[in-house]
Amino acid sequence: MSQNRSRAIINSSLDPWLVGGLSVVILIGFLVLSSTIPSEMILGNFLILTVLLNGTHFMASYSLLYSSREYIKRYRTAAVFMPIGLLLVGALGLWSASPPRGDSIVIQGILVITALYLALHYTGQAWGMMASYAYVHGIRFSPSERKILRTCLRIMALWQMVWALSTSPSSIPSALRPYAIPCMQLLNVIAITSLLVGSVTLIGLRRRLKTPLPSTVLLPFGSLYVWYAFLSVYPQSLFWVQIFHSLQYLSFPFRIEMNRFSGHQLPMISSERTRHLLKYSLALAFASLFVFVGIDKALNYPSGGFENYFLVLVSLINIHHYFIDGCIWHISNPRVRADLFAHINPPVADGQTT
Repeated sequence: MSQNRSRAIINSSLDPWLVGGLSVVILIGFLVLSSTIPSEMILGNFLILTVLLNGTHFMASYSLLYSSREYIKRYRTAAVFMPIGLLLVGALGLWSASPPRGDSIVIQGILVITALYLALHYTGQAWGMMASYAYVHGIRFSPSERKILRTCLRIMALWQMVWALSTSPSSIPSALRPYAIPCMQLLNVIAITSLLVGSVTLIGLRRRLKTPLPSTVLLPFGSLYVWYAFLSVYPQSLFWVQIFHSLQYLSFPFRIEMNRFSGHQLPMISSERTRHLLKYSLALAFASLFVFVGIDKALNYPSGGFENYFLVLVSLINIHHYFIDGCIWHISNPRVRADLFAHINPPVADGQTT
């Protein structure tokens, strides 16, 4: 394996596109060419992409957690207690919303929590990818650089939380609704400032290292701001951000699956690895199809009327997925490093943590 290829998660040529490059090109293209692109393209929800990417990335996190006894034991809360608690809350919400009670406050609470937790999930993944690719390339952030960059991302998490609430005014207490727009306007200014501060910090890191930073370290940070700029123009287009987030994510469980299957003993392209990854991909895709299409159709056909059931199910899957990722994806964990970076030869120095 070449030295250049070893400094990658999937492939040194493909990683920049997966980690954010493709999303930057497409979303900026949407913004620039919006007058010539059909609105259905920008605002649409394409089922095939939901099944193949968004749903599959949920299934990949479940596969990662539940395929390893060590992971189940280590992350018992995520593997056992969290899903039990979520199912109980979901059952309570459906019971309270059913006739004759008709109280949907629990379900509304689940939806709000899902939207707010999503912001932490997106920004947390952005930092995790920056840290992982920095580790791959032997780069260490200084404590001050890490603190500044993570603060910038936390600001964007707050931006997304307020954006999510502002797009659903009914979720905001009536006394606070008049402040939603001014708050969003203030956060827009703060977000731009955080982009500038983060960019200056990365430039300082480049100067300290006296070498250009890999695009895979820069793109998770930069692409996040492109996503949010896109959402500020098209608030109903969260679908595309979900798709590109999923594309970023899938590189990591796929790499772990490759490493667990063969480590670095097989070349990147081999018949054994190809067959294994094809089976793995098909299993995830069929699981995604069953959960996000099959269950929905079963609940709402032929009599219908079970929309709340599927809505709650998807929301609980989202919350559980966010929690799983918050537990597992820490490269300070030796097992995670061993699984994710087994293909790197020679190994890079220890010490970069998320």
